[in-house]
Amino acid sequence: RAREEEEPGGGAAEERKPAPVHVKQEPGLEGASPVKDESPLAAAAALETRTKCPYLDTINRHVLDFDFERVCSVSLTNLNVYACLVCGKFFQGRGRNTHAYTHSVQMGHHVFINLHTCKIFCLPDNYEVVDSSLDDVVRALRPRYTKMEIGHLNYNSTLARDIFGVAYLPGFIGMNNLKKSDYVNVVVHALAHVTPLRNFFLKPENYQHAKSALVHRFGELMRKIWSKHNYKSCVSPHELVQEVTVASKRRFVIGQQAEVVEFLSWLLNTLHRGLGGTKKPGSSVIHEAFQGKVQVTTRQRKTAAVRQKEEELKRERGEAAAAEEPEPEDQEAMDEDGEEGMTNWSKDMTNMPFLFLSLEIPATPLFKDSQGGNIIPQVPLFDVLEKYNGKKYTDILRAGYQQRKRYTLLQLPQYIVFHLSRFTKNNFYMEKNPTIVTFPVKNLELKDYLKFGDQTGLPSDEELQQMSIPDLKEILEVHGVSSQKCVEKRDLVDLVRAEVIETIVTKYDLLANICHDSPPGQKKESRMSPLDAGSYRVHLQNKATEQWYEIQDLHVQETMPQLVGLSESYMLIYERQKSSKEAAAESAEALSSELHS
Repeated sequence: RAREEEEPGGGAAEERKPAPVHVKQEPGLEGASPVKDESPLAAAAALETRTKCPYLDTINRHVLDFDFERVCSVSLTNLNVYACLVCGKFFQGRGRNTHAYTHSVQMGHHVFINLHTCKIFCLPDNYEVVDSSLDDVVRALRPRYTKMEIGHLNYNSTLARDIFGVAYLPGFIGMNNLKKSDYVNVVVHALAHVTPLRNFFLKPENYQHAKSALVHRFGELMRKIWSKHNYKSCVSPHELVQEVTVASKRRFVIGQQAEVVEFLSWLLNTLHRGLGGTKKPGSSVIHEAFQGKVQVTTRQRKTAAVRQKEEELKRERGEAAAAEEPEPEDQEAMDEDGEEGMTNWSKDMTNMPFLFLSLEIPATPLFKDSQGGNIIPQVPLFDVLEKYNGKKYTDILRAGYQQRKRYTLLQLPQYIVFHLSRFTKNNFYMEKNPTIVTFPVKNLELKDYLKFGDQTGLPSDEELQQMSIPDLKEILEVHGVSSQKCVEKRDLVDLVRAEVIETIVTKYDLLANICHDSPPGQKKESRMSPLDAGSYRVHLQNKATEQWYEIQDLHVQETMPQLVGLSESYMLIYERQKSSKEAAAESAEALSSELHS
């Protein structure tokens, strides 16, 4: 009766309408046995909220850790889990027969938070606590971002502090290694700095209807990485790794090292399907950021052994054997970029989408230097990029067939990923190629690898003048530009230059660099696989200060861009530079961010 008089809009218990009785209980009481209590007093107590609680001073924020899997520490169930704000342990339910209720009575810990709804309750009295002093606990459990805060993340240079007073920069924080899970850490860090992907996952409303649990776990980890309200200066990917293990059917598990390219490919495709993406281009934020298009020209013929065996089978069957066609003399000495002597090769051209491009690294020399050490060569990135210049053929030997493939880029994505193939497997062991690939940190030019019309590379002014009028109109039509206002050929040339060539941005800046380091004593004759013996680290740049950071698990330190370009890179992620209009809009946004701060 005293509780009823304290409630706003109070009245006699008999004047209130009794709450209807349902078999489905109120959230938070599923752990208790369903008891039918139709009294108005019970209904009022179940809905009671208080702004004052005598036990708020017992909350110990130093022991709170919301990164681990949200399961009850007694029953190991993940349904309706509460966290004790005094000792940090997780328990199920808050009804009379639940583990949280028992813990509150036995240990004298009274303040609990629902890990799903973020509501705070006092047990065993079972009333909700509404107090602004607890907002920091809710922000640590579930960070929230406004549209303005998301827009200012790229220009943030202010350090945040955790509850222990340790300074950290949001977005550049360490992640726990759960025993050989460093490949997950570097991939998540790299994707967390892809701006459209980050902005999408920082707003839970964008994927609240997604059925994939992996999408929600990835979004939660993304929000914690960029949060300035963390209680610790590091985060743990425990929930994400557990969901990855389930979704990949134990292909990626804790305690087993994996290649970054395999995990990145699986993660991007799984997130794409989880967000409702299809084969249609741009059907998800994943394809909008990473998907490009490449033209693959395949030349194929049967090997000499297969042709000889077919001739023998024909002779055995008594059929007339066809006259052997002499091999062209220049077949072996044929220029690798030409098509001479390939008359007996079949030809097939297909346009294929891609999320990343694989680059083959040249093999290391067999001989040692004058001092008896192995020679580790350095190769520029442009040498390994010749695979996609539209001229060079790549030889592939399949069962019974010899293939030669040529690649030409048709469409460049906003973020392009290069995978440097360092690991090769055979029947006996795995080998790592230690060749260093040097690459530019800024202004990577890819116009020579982009197909434009019938040629590879953007045309110069002289080549535009030499083009015919139908060719110029076809270029405008392909890029969706109308040519009705053009009267002379000069007008067409100017329109192509202004509306097509100048709008195509082919320069890229480095966004993330993932490296694989082998231990100093690792030798080729070692029995341990170089993949298992080594570890991953990632280089990231803070766009506000242009400072590069090196992150390896929990270690975060500043580094120089000269060291980034000479590292033993495994995967490179480049971001396309802004056009003149986009750069003007971005500078205006940066100015407004400075004024706001």
